[in-house]
Amino acid sequence: MEPTVVKGFNVAFSRGKCLINPSNVTVEAYKPGGFEKGVIETLALSFPPSKATYFRDWNAVTIKAFNRLIGVYGSGKITFCASSSEEVESILDYVKGLIETASSDILDKGAPRIEEVESWSKLTPLDLYRYLPKTNCGECGESTCMALAAKVLSGERSLKDCKPLSKPENRRILEEFRRKLGDRALKTLSWE
Repeated sequence: MEPTVVKGFNVAFSRGKCLINPSNVTVEAYKPGGFEKGVIETLALSFPPSKATYFRDWNAVTIKAFNRLIGVYGSGKITFCASSSEEVESILDYVKGLIETASSDILDKGAPRIEEVESWSKLTPLDLYRYLPKTNCGECGESTCMALAAKVLSGERSLKDCKPLSKPENRRILEEFRRKLGDRALKTLSWE
């Protein structure tokens, strides 16, 4: 298939590389000039750790969305599999919106530190559990704080669902979390 321009990206298509559905095409889209410094790291912090994987050595992030993996590289390359031109346009619109939001976030808060991104990427349910009140009260709808932690990190639940966490006596727990992982992490987990 011939390269073309879609949604402002130079796009090339190929067949036979999509593992889940070999009838889909592999899309390689390029933004000339690449993405601004910090966009990849900001994208990695914009999703729960189970929804995005950060690769420092490749300056890339893989995002799980639309029942597929979408690779976004600092060089301006975006890769994913699609079954139709409508799907290609929809995914490129989605990624373009993510990049615009990340760029705006960088203007407001600056680029995140690599250490912040790597700590976030390694966050496990047990790590998050350490920042919960550990009451197992069930107010969130889960039977244990550990169950809530797992669902928060998978993107199924919000940190705000933990009612005791907003009580004044638990403010220090939240501040410890903020010191360790930053404001962006709290926002991604829907606290702020």
